[in-house]
Amino acid sequence: MKQPSEGSGPPGPYGIVGSGRMASHMTRYFELLGMPLRRWSRSLQQSDGIDVGSALEACGRVLLLVSDAAIEPVVADNPALSEKMLIHFSGSLSTPVAQGMHPLCTFGPELYDLETYRQIPFVCERGKYTFGAIFPDLPNPNFTIDAGDKPLYHALAVLAGNFTYVLWTKLFSDFESRLGLPREAAIPYLRTIASNLSGGRADALTGPLTRGDSETVAANLAALQGDPFQDVYRAFVQAIAPDLLRDS
Repeated sequence: MKQPSEGSGPPGPYGIVGSGRMASHMTRYFELLGMPLRRWSRSLQQSDGIDVGSALEACGRVLLLVSDAAIEPVVADNPALSEKMLIHFSGSLSTPVAQGMHPLCTFGPELYDLETYRQIPFVCERGKYTFGAIFPDLPNPNFTIDAGDKPLYHALAVLAGNFTYVLWTKLFSDFESRLGLPREAAIPYLRTIASNLSGGRADALTGPLTRGDSETVAANLAALQGDPFQDVYRAFVQAIAPDLLRDS
């Protein structure tokens, strides 16, 4: 297949393989922009009897929006895909069967509005296609990294995004179940943290780690005795200010 030039894509609609959250979000984004697309998944084939070759025959660009483990098997099981320009959205996987272009965002069950989708950055592995060649009509900011840097990129994204979600879920749960506090009481705290982070302030971190307060650290750890998050707290102190653990 002839490669597209920068700023222009091959004719025909986009193809989307998958039926999960990412496929639903990308479908919604394309629909909001009025961009043509076709969808296929194993579940659709089982219900309608339409194979991927027939469903996506008109599509020059196909987005493999399935789990990391399913990307290579889907391509191997469906030879018709080998003639397409294949893109996957995994933040960590690199594979010769498709090029990675990862949307740096979290995708929950609720779909977003157009402006939210337009602002999502894509971090693309350097390879055969540029973001502009695959998505000439998308206004999203986009960046390129080497494939070898993807594991580190993804580890940092998981640390910052997934793990902070776990920590805030822990706070909300224990506020309500152990302290009798409404989760709403913590929302202003969450908002100010997000605001300070977004503003890039280098002095925004507060608390016992910045004060060098080993007594408070020890008291915090004692309060978490028997809680698996005690080890999480200790690991953060070890990474940031290990000297404060000498007495803990």
